[in-house]
Order: sequence, then C-alpha cells, then structure tokens
Amino acid sequence: MPPTRCIMAFALLVQAFTSPPLRRLSNEKIAGYEPNSDVTQHNRLDLDQKEMEDHLKVLDFAKAKAIYEKGAHSGAYSRLTVNPLPDRVTPSSIVVQAKTPAAKGYIKKEKGSGATEIDVTYTSPCVDNTDAKDHNVVGCYTKDGPMTVKGTNIGTPTAVVNKYRTLAGFSTAAGTKMVGQATFEKFKKYYTNADYGHRYVTAALDGSGIFVGKDNAARIEGAKKGSAYMNVWMYTIREMEDAIADCKADCIKCNDDPVHAWDEAVAFYTGTLEGQDGQGSGRMLYALADKRCQNFKTCSGGTILGLSEVNAKVMELFKQGQAMLLQSKCSEVKQIRDDVIAQMSIPLIQGALRYAYKIDKLQGGLKEKAEGAVFAAAILPMVHACSATAAETISKNLKIANDAPMADGFAKVKSAFESTYTCLGITCQDVGGLLLGSKYYDGAEQCGAGTEEQSNSALGNESASAIFFALVVGMMILVIQ
Repeated sequence: MPPTRCIMAFALLVQAFTSPPLRRLSNEKIAGYEPNSDVTQHNRLDLDQKEMEDHLKVLDFAKAKAIYEKGAHSGAYSRLTVNPLPDRVTPSSIVVQAKTPAAKGYIKKEKGSGATEIDVTYTSPCVDNTDAKDHNVVGCYTKDGPMTVKGTNIGTPTAVVNKYRTLAGFSTAAGTKMVGQATFEKFKKYYTNADYGHRYVTAALDGSGIFVGKDNAARIEGAKKGSAYMNVWMYTIREMEDAIADCKADCIKCNDDPVHAWDEAVAFYTGTLEGQDGQGSGRMLYALADKRCQNFKTCSGGTILGLSEVNAKVMELFKQGQAMLLQSKCSEVKQIRDDVIAQMSIPLIQGALRYAYKIDKLQGGLKEKAEGAVFAAAILPMVHACSATAAETISKNLKIANDAPMADGFAKVKSAFESTYTCLGITCQDVGGLLLGSKYYDGAEQCGAGTEEQSNSALGNESASAIFFALVVGMMILVIQ
C-alpha cells in the first residue's frame, strides 16, 4: 500500500476511536448509504422520471409533461380544509380517515387551535394523477368520512387537494431557494434565468423555442435528459448547500435538519430503482455515472464493468459528509460538497464528448446531436466559470440550435473541455477516453496518457527498469560483502 494511503487509513482508524459515537441508523439503505432520517418520499422522485420517459417512448408528450409538472410519486401530501381545530397539532401527529382501506398520514406543519387548513403527508398509497400508469386513489383522503388526529375526531374535510414534489419544481423554485449558492449562481449568470432547466425541458416537451422544427427524437432527449441532468443535478447540490447552511457547529443534538437535507441529496442523486445495494437500473445521476463509465473505462479499477469510480467516490463522500454533520463539524462539509460537485460533473463531460465524437466522426443523426447538446448545456456554466473561451468553443459546436454542429471538429471540443479540468477539480484519468471495444477511438484517448498501447508499453518499461535497478543493487551488495 502506498505511504499516503497508509497514512489516510491510520487517520480514519484514529477518528473511528476518538470521534463521538454516531446515532444508530434504521432507515432503508440507498445504494449502500444509510440515511439518518426518513427520505423515503424523496427517493421516489425517480419514479416520476421513469414515468415521464415511458410516455416519451410512445411519443405522448402531453402525458410526459403532466408527470413532469404535476408529479405522482414523490412527496405526496394532502391539503385539507377542516372544521376549526380544537387543539394545536404538531408535526408527525398521526392523521387517519376511517374507510376501506383507511387513508393515513401525519401532520406536515404545525397548526394552532382554530386553524381550518392542515397539510398531511401520506403514508398510505395515493397516486392522484390520472396520467400516471399506477394511478391509485384508494389510500387518498376524501370528503367522505370523519378524520382523527392523534385519536381526536376533527370531523369530515370539506376540501381535499393532493400535491406532489415535481421535477419541474426543482427548477421553477430555484430563483427563491438557491439564491447566493455558488454553483447555482454560475448557471443563472450563464443562462440569465433562474429556471433555465425548466425552460429547456418545456421547450423540448412543447417543440417550442430552441426545439422549434426539431424532430421527436431530439425533443425526447432534450426533455428526459434535461429533467434529470439539469433540474435534479442542481437540486442535489442545493440540498448539500442547505445542509451546510443549517449546520450548527459544536452542537451535537442540533443537526437533525442538516442531516436530513444531506440525506435528501443522496435520495435525489440515486432514486429507488437502484435498490439498497446500488445494483438496480435507475434513471437519475447515479445511473448516468454507471453508464458512462462503460464508455470511458472509468468503472471501478479502471474497467468497463460494475460500479463507476464516480459513484464509488460520491457515495463515500456522502457518507463522510453525513458523519461530519452528525459530529457538528460544519466547516469540513464544505470541501466534501465541492468534491461531490466535481465528481458529478464528470459524467456530463463524458456524455458531451461521446456524442460530439459520434456527430463528428460517426455520422451521428438528429438524436445524437440532441444528446450532445443537452449534455453540453448541463455543464457549460461550470466550464464558462473556468474559461469563457472554452465554453464558447463547446457551445458553438454542440448547442441544439446549431445548424452546423461540430464544425470545428471533435479535437477542438475535446481540447476545450480538457483545458478546464484542473479548474473543475478533476483529472484526465477521471474522465478517461472513449472506447471502441478494447481500444480507444482514434483521437478520443484519455488526455495526458497517449494510447492504451503506449500506456501499457510505458508500464512495461517502468517495470523492467525497476527489475534492472534491483539486480544492480543486489550485485553491488554481493561485491561489498
């Protein structure tokens, strides 16, 4: 083991024995990560993404938009109009409407006595969107039948409005929820609109704006990738920022909310479809990293199979961040956040490079042009913050409105991205090279490493030199003796 790794391992061992004990976790794992809070509803957002993509496959843009804008699976709660409450109700108070089957949930926000409106988070199944394939309202509250809060009858509701977390809301609410957050401000500055992601996705769904005249294949890619890689990508960062902002240093029992926000970031990054072990087939950022590692030989151990190096690092960083928050080490979480953001940028760059090559070298069609465009759009503000020149080169060659994509050629786009790697906190090895079977595509090799054959040759020469040096030293020792 290299000396630096030995030192790091020893440091972690020391920390394990000297740090305050962490709380016992009991929530269902998310790709190996153990949440310290209940983020079950948050984790379900990927079901909306999947549903949206399923509708797009059959060219039902209207239903895809309904899922995108209204939601169906995540953050389900009901806003109920009731008789004036006899007593104050507090969060987590159980609310039951006796019917068959019963509708169940818990108070979302505290309300005082006399209040006539309450928000109740569902624990019973309630998918109240007729455009959802699993539409199911048997577990929803209705205007028929009395309700109880902590066993106290509060009468029959006179109005019931079911609401959900939405993919659209991650972008439309950015202007108020993300003000002053460094990464978001880079995107807002570049696009001049806080809801840049929503505008991109909506244009694709409607065939309007930058997607006017684009075929269905292009619109599909713009909508589904824009939703996950622009909206969800930024909101994942927002939750990390929220955790840091709420963290109270040196206050061990004060950081439930920050840890919850951090757990939410993991839930949105991953989703339910990956399963508890991360071996599923998801739709969110976790899934993207595992797909791209197969194309760029950046799966664990520098292979094309299994977990991506990105996910291995990101999930470990998430665990470290949670531990620091639980120990009230607020300042240490900032670097972890930055490291996560750097890793989250890698699959976006890989996606842009992959489709740039297809367009320029492999006669990629409208679908490939749209995929290259949305990957570029998802990372361009980060590139621009490092180099306006590099961003202009990439945008000029990959933007969706370009009638002559990749006019400057793949080499210039690749070079533009590479010029910003150090600034973005990543390396050539992190990104890898675009593979054709077991070799790299010509001109798409990993930067700074040459071709795969050259790397293997260099490794062989280095090994031979080491053996030769050992033999010389051995002979010298014999002579001295």
